[in-house]
Amino acid sequence: MSRPSAAPGDKDRAGEMQSKEQPEIVVGERARPPGRILVVDDDPHFLNVLARILKGEDFQVCCATDAAEAIQILHHDPIDVVISDLRMPECDGLRFLQQVRASANQVPVIILTAYDEADSYLEAMNAGASGFLHKPVETEELLQAVRTCLSSRDARRC
Repeated sequence: MSRPSAAPGDKDRAGEMQSKEQPEIVVGERARPPGRILVVDDDPHFLNVLARILKGEDFQVCCATDAAEAIQILHHDPIDVVISDLRMPECDGLRFLQQVRASANQVPVIILTAYDEADSYLEAMNAGASGFLHKPVETEELLQAVRTCLSSRDARRC
């Protein structure tokens, strides 16, 4: 089967003629969805901002305003990554992380904080956090942390 020839003037960056090949179709493999993210924060405005950023990257997003609601979601829904605020009333992000790990759930958890707390960073990482970011978080920093967690998820399932 012959390939269609490039139209005159179709050149790539190196000046070579581009081939107009059809994308390769892989049979027997399904495309992996971008990921299902649970965001936990007691600040509804910040929760909404994070959800919009993640949805803009085609992630499926669930939101919880406290740790108890987040635990219920984790028990009922498949979640690929959790992003949790550190300081929340009743149950902070560190205790939430400990509860998640005590339930034998190995979902990656990224902790966010608006405070400069070196002790909290060490505690969170020792308790099994996958990442620790400071608010206000840069969009690319957040997305990179999520993608890193999802890459780890995919590697474990291979």
